[in-house]
Amino acid sequence: MSLAHWNEPLPEAEREALLEKISTQVVKRGLSIPAIIALEMHRPMAFMLSQSMIALTPLFGPLVGLNRMQTFGRLLAEPGGVEALIRRIEDKTI
Repeated sequence: MSLAHWNEPLPEAEREALLEKISTQVVKRGLSIPAIIALEMHRPMAFMLSQSMIALTPLFGPLVGLNRMQTFGRLLAEPGGVEALIRRIEDKTI
């Protein structure tokens, strides 16, 4: 996995699939409110968190999955990524 892949935006289909998967799991586990609060609190730091995921990949990648970390990091790096995730969770909760 090269560093160049971290900087590429997610294709729309991959982005939608990721948003759907994360929001479904959050709602299924009954964590909608805590997840929304955490996302709102950390929204200003989303890009910085996405960049820190690059450094943490060697540590957590084997546990979580390299592809998952890269994909989620790319979603966080997008300007509207966190907002889209919050909206998707809210839509499923109501």
